[in-house]
Amino acid sequence: MRVTSAWALMAAATVTAMPQPVSKRDPFPADGTVVGGVPHRPFRIRRQAAAPATPQGNQLIPVVVGGAQDTFVPNLIMAQVGDVVQFQFSNGNHTVTQSAEGAACQPLQAQVPTAIHSGHVPFKDGQAMVGTFNMPITSADPMFLYCATGPHCQEGQVLVINPTNANQVVQYSKLAAAAKANVDGTTVSGGAVGQIPLANAAFVPAPAQGAGGGGPPGGGAGGAPAAAPAAPAAPAAPAATPATPANPAQDPAAAPPAEAPAAPPAEAPAAPPA
Repeated sequence: MRVTSAWALMAAATVTAMPQPVSKRDPFPADGTVVGGVPHRPFRIRRQAAAPATPQGNQLIPVVVGGAQDTFVPNLIMAQVGDVVQFQFSNGNHTVTQSAEGAACQPLQAQVPTAIHSGHVPFKDGQAMVGTFNMPITSADPMFLYCATGPHCQEGQVLVINPTNANQVVQYSKLAAAAKANVDGTTVSGGAVGQIPLANAAFVPAPAQGAGGGGPPGGGAGGAPAAAPAAPAAPAAPAATPATPANPAQDPAAAPPAEAPAAPPAEAPAAPPA
């Protein structure tokens, strides 16, 4: 009987020590509940997805067109398919026009009608809105762009997207500088023209031309040179100084000539008649 009781006690202890199944009605017990001799710690999954191993597309890449100088800033971009390049047009009148790699300043639209061309987008002093051209990246191949306004292309307003190497940008700039003509595009293609507030733009407008020294003549510009000659008018004071020696009583050099001619003529004629 004692042996049987001992085995019964051992069996009861073993069953008590074994992990007990959680009730189906309460699959997630409250924090701190002892389950199988271990306090329960709930496992929660964050709803934010983990960061991808490689950067994703769909980025907005701003590029400033024109301004104080006729340039693209930056003039080299690495973009992925799905990104959108937003051209923001600063001071002047500029375009974003695509060309072939070996034909700088010549529109690719002559061969490919769907090639990039923004049309002419101006920006004047005092504007509160900035013209934009949003161009989605649809290919990872290199893309060559230039401004088709006046001689801007030959002057270095060029841009390369996804170049195979840095030398490709240099060679394209050299071809642009040697181009005999800067040819305009035809119709707007490859992007969408829009506007954004100046406060949201990636640039500060260049100072107005009248604010500089070489601007067109105006009321403020002409007033400054007139004030400068007015200062030399002060030498009028030295003119008053020579007037002081004009007093004979104070000038010893002027007194002797006045007395010398008066004495000799009076004595000479008196001697012969006597």
